[in-house]
Amino acid sequence: MSRLRRQGFTLIELLVVIAIIAVLIALLLPAVQAAREAARRIQCTNNMKQLGLALHNYVSTHNSLPPGRIWAPRPGKGAGDFPKIFSGTQNTTWFCLMLPLIEQGSLANAFNFTLGAEGYPGSGLEVAAGYFANSTVSATKISSFQCPSDRDNKFQINTSYKGGVLSGPILTKGNYAASWGNTDWGQKYTSAPTGPLYLRSAFGHDGNVTLATITDGTSNTVFVGEVLQGGMNDIRGAMWSSVSGGASFMSRFTPNSTKDYLGFRPPTDGDYLNNDPGLFCSSEPVQQLPCVSGAGDNESFAGSRSRHPGGVNAVLGDGSVRFVKNTINPAVWVGLNTIAAGEVLSADSF
Repeated sequence: MSRLRRQGFTLIELLVVIAIIAVLIALLLPAVQAAREAARRIQCTNNMKQLGLALHNYVSTHNSLPPGRIWAPRPGKGAGDFPKIFSGTQNTTWFCLMLPLIEQGSLANAFNFTLGAEGYPGSGLEVAAGYFANSTVSATKISSFQCPSDRDNKFQINTSYKGGVLSGPILTKGNYAASWGNTDWGQKYTSAPTGPLYLRSAFGHDGNVTLATITDGTSNTVFVGEVLQGGMNDIRGAMWSSVSGGASFMSRFTPNSTKDYLGFRPPTDGDYLNNDPGLFCSSEPVQQLPCVSGAGDNESFAGSRSRHPGGVNAVLGDGSVRFVKNTINPAVWVGLNTIAAGEVLSADSF
């Protein structure tokens, strides 16, 4: 009688097949992830390109770039008064002025520009009137300001700050901030005893920057760069506020770096953010967001950061979007973020 043979795979054969599949997955996964990041980076670039066009449309209408923030000396104060965050002025950011130009006319109409982003006039908690009045607008997510490479976080003022009276509004975040130049949030108004030399950028407290005043050339000047979104109580990414790392960044750090070009801070600190230690800054080195809190508003600064491998995207003054490498020379990066310092920059240096 003939005997039937059982058909099948041996254990060794199965293990070999599984091992081959695992090797193929290991080879293909990085390529798939790289392709997905390339697509996300393209979307991020497109967002910034639209923002660059919007900035030029603003210039066409108003003959100047939007100011970094809207503010004025407080009532009863002298002409030299320089209010900071939550200190009695509107503090409306350049970003809010861009709303009609990025197809957000309804939000612009709903925004109370008289009170501004924080509230004005008044004293005590009245200075936060605008923060509450405009909380519906600031709670609205704007997709064109979200880089898909980064996480999507929100911002809430820590309940430990002023007893939690400002912790009601929850703000959306974004990934694009205006260049504040080579110094700190206060720019030339710094209260440090020996403040750094301020080289004027396209944005800041002064405003009234026209294209004609950018004598370095618009193709050699950064208008907007990327920033990362911090945790729930971390101010970074909060584009409704002009704070460092929110609607502004400084060129003292090269992209994704923690080394202060001016040498005033140790190289491992990360972003040097607002006062009240631990309230507006949640250090996350694993997320590329190290920080040290405790700086006064005027002295705080934060760098341009992204999750794109090797660098950040930046909108130049001519409307183009360039990828700036992490390895850029610090002096070149500072030069790119000034408007009239007279640096000679080669196109292959960034």
